[in-house]
Amino acid sequence: MKLNLTATTDRIYFRNEENGFMGYTTYDADLFKKLNSVTWNVNTDALKAKKKTYIFTYSKKLRAKTLHQVVMIHWYGLDNFEKARAENFIVEHHDNNAFNCLIENLSFAPNNVNLAKAQTYDKERKIALPFVAMNIFKDFKTKKYQITLGFNQEFFISFTDGTDKSLTSLSLLYEDDFRIVINDASNLLYNLTEYKKFVLDKLQSIDYSYTESIYILPEADGTLPAMVEIDGRWAIVLSEETRLHSVAPDSKLYEK
Repeated sequence: MKLNLTATTDRIYFRNEENGFMGYTTYDADLFKKLNSVTWNVNTDALKAKKKTYIFTYSKKLRAKTLHQVVMIHWYGLDNFEKARAENFIVEHHDNNAFNCLIENLSFAPNNVNLAKAQTYDKERKIALPFVAMNIFKDFKTKKYQITLGFNQEFFISFTDGTDKSLTSLSLLYEDDFRIVINDASNLLYNLTEYKKFVLDKLQSIDYSYTESIYILPEADGTLPAMVEIDGRWAIVLSEETRLHSVAPDSKLYEK
């Protein structure tokens, strides 16, 4: 299936309108020029069979054939890419979506860590979604990671100062070590799905930020509104019908 490229100020899109397909990566003017110089495809049979496949090119012009590899070469350099491959590292999609090639969703990771992630984190993350939405991001500028959690059910956490707070979201900051990040993410998922709690001090994060829950009253008929305005900003009201699937990283946290 041949794909058409379009771009906005922050993303490059790979589309096939006829089949409803879309992939994307982070916009960069030089990258868009490179990507637009070759033809991009996706395996139609694999899509129909719901098998994992990637956006790819038959051209050898860009030194790699798959989009995620080309993106990593562009941002990190060919030398770092070839060094990673020589050490049996692969390009890891944090959210396990092969068509999400945003630079914040990609890391070099040891192949054995990738295989372990596929059997634990990737599977348990879907199971946990009714309770918590967990995602991993990497900031290219600072090379730091964030694990973000969006709670779809009421969740209280105890802080070291002795206070208990109900949270809607939590962002955990990490140094540039994917193995530590995925180990913490897997342990977090297990503790949250099995026990609905975890100990913040036992994580290897270096900082964190959070958003406290805001409670609202139901309408006169007992129903909850879909959205409410708070301090001039509209907020979604979480319920059985409305859930968080992803919480964006805290950009200010990266700079600490």
